[in-house]
Parts: sequence; structure tokens; C-alpha cells
Amino acid sequence: MITEIIVSNYRSIGENVRLKLGKMTALVGPNGSGKSNVADVFRFVADALSLGLEASIQKRHGIDAVRRWSSGRPFNLGIKISLKEPSFTGSYEFSLAGSSAEDYSVKSEAATVLSLKDGSMEKFRISEGKWEYAPSDLKPKITRQSLAMTLLSGDERFAPLAGALKNVSVYAVFPDALRDPQKPDTIRPMRQHGENWATVLQTLKSENIRADLIAALSKLTGDIDDYRVRQLGGYLNAEFRHKTKKIGSKDRQKWFEGAQESDGTLRVAGIITALLQEPPLTLIGIEEPELTVHVGAIPLLFDYLKQAAKRGQVLVTTHSVELLEKLDVDDIRVVNRRDGITTVAAVRDDQRKAVKDRLLSVGDIYAMEQGLQQQELDIDNEGDK
Repeated sequence: MITEIIVSNYRSIGENVRLKLGKMTALVGPNGSGKSNVADVFRFVADALSLGLEASIQKRHGIDAVRRWSSGRPFNLGIKISLKEPSFTGSYEFSLAGSSAEDYSVKSEAATVLSLKDGSMEKFRISEGKWEYAPSDLKPKITRQSLAMTLLSGDERFAPLAGALKNVSVYAVFPDALRDPQKPDTIRPMRQHGENWATVLQTLKSENIRADLIAALSKLTGDIDDYRVRQLGGYLNAEFRHKTKKIGSKDRQKWFEGAQESDGTLRVAGIITALLQEPPLTLIGIEEPELTVHVGAIPLLFDYLKQAAKRGQVLVTTHSVELLEKLDVDDIRVVNRRDGITTVAAVRDDQRKAVKDRLLSVGDIYAMEQGLQQQELDIDNEGDK
């Protein structure tokens, strides 16, 4: 489990922004506050260790789009992640520096792994392209544009830490990405927007998982009672079986292609597929699960988010009061952006106490925070005139 992440200067995020995480964590805040940037930190680290640092940066349109903007010398970008797993505790961190907007190099990188079985500890640290310390038999050649952890991830001493960090995915599921037939894909887990959803859907072989997905779709639509994935002309197409009115003593059933389903049905199907996929992820993020989904389906989605939190960790970004009302106030983190800088904080102690004493609801707190931030924005706009 990822227990904490400390971030400096990633996109809009400010200096040393600390986010503590539980089994389920919700990021709330107005549009443009930086919730997606916070969520993308986890995806960036996973990509950097899986694809390589350069590919991860280019995927985000270059270092200038990744590092917080500065009118002078570029800020150093830094990320530190702490984990606690059944067999080990550990941490991993790196920082990137550069002398120009287009330039970057690895300024430092470090990792620590403490075995909870025998108490042994392994660690390494690199500074300015040189090994400060590491296991004596483990100092491969490194460059200033890549991360050493990508080379060390195959070593049994650091593999558990690297594996946990790579086993992370954050989803912004787009119905249009699910609607059309998709080419078969060998990539796991499910891709960010659901581009290989049909492939992942096809791999859900467990009867319990299939039953869970079918039950969710049945509750959502009232008439879906099965799904299948068919291959046609080299493409995979998801189809859903709907029950129609009875004729005599028999139910009529008809299969419909994914293209014929509503945005809400497809998005719920995609999100729940991501939550149920095997093997479970260390952390799975869902950006704004309520989008295109009827408010009445929020309790259904929450049930599956809660179920996924028993298998791994869940991170959500949301504006949904209905979803927030179902969360423990201790699981909510408030994201603000002032003067272009994003910060993250827990709900204030007085507000948390008011919720626990049932003087206020989580929805009341959210409405108050939104109103306060709008007032601050109005004051700033007045000052600019």
C-alpha cells in the first residue's frame, strides 16, 4: 500500500506537497485546481519505471509540460513515494533538474527496502549521476536521462518495490474509446482511457467476477443479463444481452453492440471492468467516476470502489456530493489552486469534528469550500481590474 507521496513542482503542484493515502482516498476541489495533476503523479512514476523516463516525459509532451512553469531557471521536479506491503516497507524518490525549459537530468535518485521477514535492508542512492551507495554487486552504468530503478527492477532485492510502483493505473474512461471495435491488445492492465477494454473484458474468466459485472449492469439498466466479446475481422467487439417483454411464458432476449449502449452504461461497464481486473493493482485511480452517469448509479459505483479497496488501494477525483457523502471524512483530501500553484490538505480538524458530531455533512463541507474558493477567485479578479 502506498502510504504517502511527497511532490514538488509536478505540473501545477507546488513545493513539498504531501498526500497521505489510505485504502480509499478522494481528491475534491474545483475544476482547474489540479486534481488530475495529483492523480497523474502516480501514473507518471509507473510509466517512468515501465516505459522509461524519457518515454514517460514525451508521453506528456515534454519536460516543459511536466515541470511547473518558471519565468527563470526551471524548478526541480521531485517525487518521493513511501509504501508498506505485507512483506516489506520501502520508499523511492527521484528529482529532475535542468538549466532550460527543454532540458532535464536526473539530479538524484534513491530507494530503500526493508524486509519484514528477516529485517534485512537494501538501499541505494545516486547523486549527480554518481553512485553514493548501493549493494556492492549492483552498480550498473547509468545516465543522467534515465532512472536506475528501471535497471534494478529485475534484481530480487528491489523487484518488490519496483513491481508495486509499476502496478498502478489511473483511469479517465471515455465512452467513445469503448464504443467502437478494438484491436486485440497484449498490454495489461487496462489502458488509461479504456482503449483495450474489450481485451480486458475478454480475460475476466472468473465466474464470480463475471457475475459481479453482470449484476452491476443489470442494476444499472434493469434489463442487461449477460455480456460477451466477439472477434470480427481482427477486431474485438463487446456486446450486451438485454431482456425484453415476455411472449407467453418465455423472455425475449437480444444482443446489442457496445456502440448501441448509452454513454453512462458504457462508462460504468468500463470503470467496473478496471476495478475487477486481475491481478489487482497496487493502486487504481478513477477520475470523476460520476461523469455521464445518472446520480442514481452513484451508490452502485461506490459499492464497487469499496470492493476494490479491499483488494488494493483506490484513489478517486470527484465533484459528486452523492459520492462524498458515502466516504469517511478522513478519506477526503481538499485540492486548492492559488496563484497557479496546487496544494493538497486533509479536511480541517474543526470541519472533521463537525461531520463526526453530525453537525454538518460532507456535502455541506464541500459546498462551503467551493463557496470560499469562488469568493477568493472573485476578489482576485476584482484586484486585476
